[in-house]
Amino acid sequence: VYECACRAARANPCTPTQVCMMIGQPFTDFLLEHRPRDARRVTQAEALQLLRDEHARGHLHAAYFKDVMLNRMYAICNCCGCCCGGIEFMQQHGVPMIVSSGYVAEIDAGVCSGCGVCAETCPFDAIMVEDTGHIVYDRCLGCGVCEGQCAEGAITLQRDPAKGEPLDVRVLGAGE
Repeated sequence: VYECACRAARANPCTPTQVCMMIGQPFTDFLLEHRPRDARRVTQAEALQLLRDEHARGHLHAAYFKDVMLNRMYAICNCCGCCCGGIEFMQQHGVPMIVSSGYVAEIDAGVCSGCGVCAETCPFDAIMVEDTGHIVYDRCLGCGVCEGQCAEGAITLQRDPAKGEPLDVRVLGAGE
């Protein structure tokens, strides 16, 4: 794990700041060699706890892939809507930095109290609240932040083939 560059670029960043994750070789060794002051190796249990903690804070998990990075996932960003440079570029400049998970949020109007927490925490402005919450389908990337923040349990993620094929991380690297 290492210091989040997005949070480091902000005057008053969300905390904690050491929440980004580099995964696998040669990436982890490169990071530890070149950023020894702000990077550390963690166990699988510590990594899973970091993911749970960031989800509880309402932060977004985004896996990053690049052709030049051995054509595989190499990082998981755990950022927030207020600090994330990728989300900022998407909203302000229309640059597609994050793609849909293959899911879409669905709100049960019979359970939703209309408190608005989901709309406040959605990093993509994909929820509007009048009496109850409503999903703005074209903006929803199925990230699950709203679901994790809904105290009433009124939000679920539903598979939506029109939103793409979900990533199955269990098969990543299976052929290596």
